[in-house]
Amino acid sequence: MNYYDILGVDKNADDAHIKRAFRMRAKQLHPDVNRGARAKKEFQLVNEAYQVLRDSDRRRIYDLRLARGTHGQRMYYRTGSAAGYNAAGYARYRAHASRYRQAAQTRKPGRFEKILDQVLFLFMLLAGLTALFYGLYRAFGEPDEEVNPYLAITFGVVFTVIFLMGWHARQRGSES
Repeated sequence: MNYYDILGVDKNADDAHIKRAFRMRAKQLHPDVNRGARAKKEFQLVNEAYQVLRDSDRRRIYDLRLARGTHGQRMYYRTGSAAGYNAAGYARYRAHASRYRQAAQTRKPGRFEKILDQVLFLFMLLAGLTALFYGLYRAFGEPDEEVNPYLAITFGVVFTVIFLMGWHARQRGSES
């Protein structure tokens, strides 16, 4: 049984006929009027049929489903890009992403990348050591009341330790 049969209207019925048929069925099946055991479920079904048939977009989709013979399946009407979800396209995307991840994991860095990596690491290490030595110099060499050298010492130690730990972990990872 489809929504047109539930409301008792023709497939080509206009909005006024659909509304009139809904009101008649709703008066008969409303739980406040009809205390039957199935009245509430039938009223919900009539309401669902009316909600779909009164909205032109939802009705058009329902008519397409009815023409294909899939009207008995429950359908959730979503707007936007989610409505055009394509399982086959998503499966192709997943396969492509998997191949890309595998290629990225097995790819070896080139000579230029290795050299650039080492140069950048040395510059960052130099920045941490410079901050450390500057803080030590300001603390013991030329103490100044206005400058707090312990901040530079702390920054230099933390910065240097973090980069050395990262370098060590990366070297350990590249060996395996």
